[in-house]
Amino acid sequence: MKPKPSHKIIGSIGIFIVALLTLTFLGACQNPFVTDEKEEKRASGTSPATPPPAKISFENEQAILTLDQQTQNRMGIEFATLTASVTRPQVAVPAVVLSVQELATFRNGYIVTQSQVEKDRIDTDVARKEYSRLKMLFDNNQNISEKALQSSEGSLRSLETDERAAQQQLNLQASVSEQQWGSVVAKWAMDGSPELERVLGTREILLQVTLPFEQSYNAPRTISVEIPGRTRSEATLISPFPRVDPRIQGRSFLYAAPGQSDLTPGVNLLAHLAVGNPMRGVIIPASAVVWSEGKAWTYLQSTPNQFSRRELATDVPVNDGYFVSAGFSAGSKVVRRGAQSLFSEESLLQGYGGGTSDEN
Repeated sequence: MKPKPSHKIIGSIGIFIVALLTLTFLGACQNPFVTDEKEEKRASGTSPATPPPAKISFENEQAILTLDQQTQNRMGIEFATLTASVTRPQVAVPAVVLSVQELATFRNGYIVTQSQVEKDRIDTDVARKEYSRLKMLFDNNQNISEKALQSSEGSLRSLETDERAAQQQLNLQASVSEQQWGSVVAKWAMDGSPELERVLGTREILLQVTLPFEQSYNAPRTISVEIPGRTRSEATLISPFPRVDPRIQGRSFLYAAPGQSDLTPGVNLLAHLAVGNPMRGVIIPASAVVWSEGKAWTYLQSTPNQFSRRELATDVPVNDGYFVSAGFSAGSKVVRRGAQSLFSEESLLQGYGGGTSDEN
């Protein structure tokens, strides 16, 4: 009896499965340890590993932050190379922006009085010439009456009196201005100089800077002034200032500085004066400074991929930075852009107990 076709199909499938199992067994017999070797390599760490983009380590209790170049580029890290510099110790003293309204009022009044003096001088000169002419006629044959001569003389004496009074008023105004502003600025106001035009046009401002009596140093020719915590500008000495700052007893000096929108009359400033002997050091850019817990820090690049945070003193501020005489040397590189990102990265890694992170 012939088997049914379905039985033939089942038999063929069975033969195929047996053959496949045989081939698999033979392959395993040829290299029985391939899988085990892969597992051992993976376990032993012999396969190449990609270094983490950021990590932190410690040397002599100093945190060292390591970042690969790609991470530095992503943070926008830029460097500044420190150069040797020389400066002098500085002190901070109070300063205030002065109103120049009084100067404008004085200038207007001075012009009016000066014009009156000129008018009286011209009238007096005309009257003097007329009196001389009449007197000559009177002396020669008395061609005019004595009364006319006397009237001319009276007019001349009256005009001379007016001229002297106007001149005295002009001198008094000049004296008052000098007592209030000092000789230099008073002369500006009397002459209508270009310096006065710059001040009245707010292109420059006038500052009163007071040095305490107990300090023996003189007023420097140039100083830097700032609204605390904001930008600085340079001011130039004009002259001693005859007024007294009610907040502090001391010697006052008048300085001029470029006008700024936030330097309006009455604004209190700090003036930084260079005093004492020169010091040698370097200048840390303000953009490289990170503040934390009331201290200033900057990041030094020790190798192309390593950075360490170092504290710096800020008691000698200069334009666009801080002068330091210790802890830093010329030729060192500091992070002038991206320092805050480095600080955030360091804080994050320390929070993870020195682990790695891909975050800023």
